[in-house]
Amino acid sequence: MTQYDAKIEQLEKERERTLEEIEHLREQLQEEIEPASATDEDSADAAAAIYERGKVISLIQNREDRVRALDEAIERVRKGLYGICKSCGEEIPPERLAIMPETSLCVKCANQREYGPYGAPPRRRERPIVLTDDDI
Repeated sequence: MTQYDAKIEQLEKERERTLEEIEHLREQLQEEIEPASATDEDSADAAAAIYERGKVISLIQNREDRVRALDEAIERVRKGLYGICKSCGEEIPPERLAIMPETSLCVKCANQREYGPYGAPPRRRERPIVLTDDDI
């Protein structure tokens, strides 16, 4: 087995695990929906249920995006491009690939995509609250 075959096998296993997570989340969502349709909830319970359903739907969408990224990573392995940043062409560090095997961007390019060319906005420095004797 070549290193490419091993990498494809690893990515396909990760893809299968992600598909299992999606199935589990869909079952969880179905369990949330069925009792809600059978009961008459008050507004607080209904709001909490809607929030939970939205959270599960968001998790499902996130996992579906990951499956697509894993499919792309498998294709990049087949083309001999896995581990090479799609944006700058530099090698993606193995540590990053170990954490995010589906990634196609190095850290620098991922940050630029997320925050733009000027980086993350500066963090606002908070001033401590100083109380005087008059305030107490």
